[in-house]
Amino acid sequence: MTMKTTETQAVWCNKHEATKILGVSDSTLKKLRLTNQLMEGIHWTRFSSRCVRYNVELLKDWAANRTHTANHDQAIANYFSSLPSGQPQPRRKHAKKAS
Repeated sequence: MTMKTTETQAVWCNKHEATKILGVSDSTLKKLRLTNQLMEGIHWTRFSSRCVRYNVELLKDWAANRTHTANHDQAIANYFSSLPSGQPQPRRKHAKKAS
């Protein structure tokens, strides 16, 4: 039995893979992070004090839409809405009060 999943799982990469995706050097990647062109919590995250990982899907979109920020902003919104935390919560039924 196969199951289809509608949830998007983020694929994370290290700085070496990120530099290949973007076609930039290690120092340029760091500069993009430090100048908030790549935003923490969106394009990259810090898993520990020495472990930074990059979101592959959003890096590719950022590279393709560098001059079209509205398009990239939409991709970010779509990504966050696809996460389980971005899904609407089921409404709970309230118990009827006994009269």
